Amino acid sequence: MSKPLGARVPTRGWVEDDWRAAPSAQRPWPVVLVHGTSASTGDYMELARELRELGWAVFIPTYGNRATNPIEDSAEQVLAYINQVLHATGAEKVIIVGHSQGGVLARYLIKRLGGASKVKHLISLSSPHHGTSLGGMLNVLVNSERSADFMIRMINNYFGPAGMQQIVGSDFLTDLNADGDTVPGPGYTCLVTRTDTTVSPVESGFLDGPGVDNSWIQDYYPLAVILHEDMPRDRRVRELVISTIEQLRPLQ
Repeated sequence: MSKPLGARVPTRGWVEDDWRAAPSAQRPWPVVLVHGTSASTGDYMELARELRELGWAVFIPTYGNRATNPIEDSAEQVLAYINQVLHATGAEKVIIVGHSQGGVLARYLIKRLGGASKVKHLISLSSPHHGTSLGGMLNVLVNSERSADFMIRMINNYFGPAGMQQIVGSDFLTDLNADGDTVPGPGYTCLVTRTDTTVSPVESGFLDGPGVDNSWIQDYYPLAVILHEDMPRDRRVRELVISTIEQLRPLQ
């Protein structure tokens, strides 16, 4: 079986893991950066460097045939990776930053794979927690059964099985959200851009649950035009992610 087109497009590059990195008393949780569909570790090139310069131990898995495989399978793979990180660093929990599918996948491993006890906090960046419409903003074109079928074929060919799992009403999302968006234990922060042209409606990136922090990027930067794919690397988003992570540091 050939790879989906999204798994074959050129990447921004790759970020190497440093398995010698160790947490400190000031920053005791490794940070695991999980990329989105058809992306690669290169999406986090700048954020990884900045977090490492601050003293955080940062790890970035590559998974699921560029995140086009079924999300359940990819979540198993990422959880195994997190277990390796915990073993190598001696830490008890990790902080996860997940862009797009990366945030949905993280919720799945937290809720369905017993990962809640291993996650200190999840920061999701424009993740379609409640799904996106066929074609995102191009949904107005999907006005007949024939055009919807065409769009489904396009999604499957480009994004693989993970694509349709992120559509509103998919079996995967229905199961994931059936008993609430969150579980006790981990903290949750959702950062969403109003100018997302991929996740529609954009509010799908927010979660309902006790203590969840849902924020628009434009609450902090009112004039910002940040697209879905720019979220992991945009300077303003990186600043908000780093601020959130730094605020998790234990009081000394």
